[in-house]
Amino acid sequence: MTEQTSNNALLLAMPDSPVNIEPPEELYRLLAERISRYTMGDSTSIPAETARRLLESILYCLDLNRRFPVADVPQEAPLMTRWEAGVQQAKRIAARAKLLLRQAQRTPPPLVNTAYCDTLESLPAFFVGYDPDFFAQEIPCSFDYPLCLPVSELLLGAEFIQEYLRKLLAENSILRAFPSEALRALYERYYIDYVDLLVNLCLPAAEMATLCALANQPVHPLLLTKEALSWGNKQLAEESEAEARAAIVGAAARALEELRLHGAYPVELMRRTALDLVTRVRAALMGLQTDQKRSGETGSSPILDIP
Repeated sequence: MTEQTSNNALLLAMPDSPVNIEPPEELYRLLAERISRYTMGDSTSIPAETARRLLESILYCLDLNRRFPVADVPQEAPLMTRWEAGVQQAKRIAARAKLLLRQAQRTPPPLVNTAYCDTLESLPAFFVGYDPDFFAQEIPCSFDYPLCLPVSELLLGAEFIQEYLRKLLAENSILRAFPSEALRALYERYYIDYVDLLVNLCLPAAEMATLCALANQPVHPLLLTKEALSWGNKQLAEESEAEARAAIVGAAARALEELRLHGAYPVELMRRTALDLVTRVRAALMGLQTDQKRSGETGSSPILDIP
């Protein structure tokens, strides 16, 4: 694809990209330069899909420079200068992500999960294949391990990998705060086969730790009696939604304090899983109570059997 055939249709096909704030003719000149560099000067004609990927990378790097400006590159600087600053920012993010990967490799969770291990083996491929000069927005590797709180799909390239690893490390810090025996017993109740299934290891531990704190029970064993669980269910069911949410968030904070965990990522993880938990518990209890009314049963609030 030549510069002449890279017409407005290529930009208009990318409605979510910040194309309107840059002069199209300047973008085309930069795209033509990138095409020439990509083909090592041998050709000005490349497949339309490759041209699109190159343009996406240019726009992404310009957006990086806007979001992470540097003092010596004002927003009034030439397009090429701002794009180069964005490329350098992508490289810095990738370098930080690589350090996070090394930390994750040094601090695995106490128990083995196949998807987790496969993901740690796959992630180094990103740093081998990542090409911020041409395709800064791409993620040249695949991995399967699901996080407790997924990374936003709005993040691209090294930003996505960096955020994934930050959240993975937060999960690992939570898991490493518990005895492996307690985790194993919890997983056997929660997942049955936690080794080979594609499951998240942190979610059940975070939820049970919060429930233990809510019931004023020790957090580290990750175990509640049916009586304690019933008390927690009743509290969440009978209070207003605002009161229940405040109670569960407070329980998550107490669990973190008992586990001696700090930092924005573990705090956010525990808070969000706690809020998701209270929503799910209240919905399940309301469903059980509705079923009881339909069948004519009476009695106290039912026990939601969370593992």
